[in-house]
Amino acid sequence: MEEDKKLNWKIPWRGVGVAFGSGLLALYLVFRKVAPPGEILDELRVYPLSYFFVALGFVLAAWIVDGQRIGMLVRAMGRRISWWQLAVVLGAANFLSLVTPFAGGGGVLVVYFLYRSGFSAPAATAVVLAGGMAGQLSLVLLSVVLFTLVRNVPTDLAQVFLYVRIFGTVYIGAVIGLMFLIVKSDRFFEWVFKKRSKKSRSAQWLTEFRRAYTVLVTRRRAHLAACIFVALSYYGIYYLGGFTLLSGFSVYHPVLRYAVSVMFGLAPVFSPIPGGAGLSEGMAYLVLDALPDDALATFIVLWRTVVFYIPILLGGGIFAMLAFRWALRSPGTSPDSVILSETEDHNR
Repeated sequence: MEEDKKLNWKIPWRGVGVAFGSGLLALYLVFRKVAPPGEILDELRVYPLSYFFVALGFVLAAWIVDGQRIGMLVRAMGRRISWWQLAVVLGAANFLSLVTPFAGGGGVLVVYFLYRSGFSAPAATAVVLAGGMAGQLSLVLLSVVLFTLVRNVPTDLAQVFLYVRIFGTVYIGAVIGLMFLIVKSDRFFEWVFKKRSKKSRSAQWLTEFRRAYTVLVTRRRAHLAACIFVALSYYGIYYLGGFTLLSGFSVYHPVLRYAVSVMFGLAPVFSPIPGGAGLSEGMAYLVLDALPDDALATFIVLWRTVVFYIPILLGGGIFAMLAFRWALRSPGTSPDSVILSETEDHNR
């Protein structure tokens, strides 16, 4: 416990450097291969700035909504955390997601925040893992449904949508299968306990994690469904940012325009490169052939600024503030008070 109290969060400068370096390299390739800086600046002068600020507003508003994805599962565990606290922490978590491979760093910060709020480490991990799976399911489900329903799609883009639908269907099955295995794989966990004593720390941690996860997935289905709905709302709002920026160029019809903006958003989530730098720009280069080169390069610069550079600066500031405050304060309530006991569970 003393080690936990002394834990200090440090800004991951290496990840920040890789993220910014990859992003700058991608922009350099945009300037060199797509359009020269002079043409991009000329295009920016005539681009309506109102679209830029509205797009940024959607991205920041999505943080507030995303906080409630975790908030729903926190309530399922019998606790409440204010919406603004969750929004602030998710803003900082978004920063870590942008500077770590596969957007994986943000979840660790949320686990630590829940621990400081009174959850045990296994319960906090169960909440974040269940919330993460809900987010992944909602994102892929949104993509599969949207790419299936959209009409009047150019041939080359329709081929990309087909591949995403196939991958998405397989991915949904894999996530649901993993959820099922965690809850139902008694033989596997019995084998683990045979290898390690049930009194070992790892065995106790795993038992408590599985117990909390089972509560969330099987006994709090309404909360889990609400979590998936909130996650779907988060992505729906977040991708309105790219949609709004594309609207400034009047490219494609509205539904296809939104589908294309979802395509750009998928790349960072499944990319080993922090922030999906390079992959997202390459995706834009491949699918936005309806835009002239100077307009395409301008969109890439605007889009990367709205979803990457500004959020990383704002989220980094929030993260630094939280790290400073947490370094001065030890975790609060006892973590053992969060897991609901069998006799005190009144919500079954």
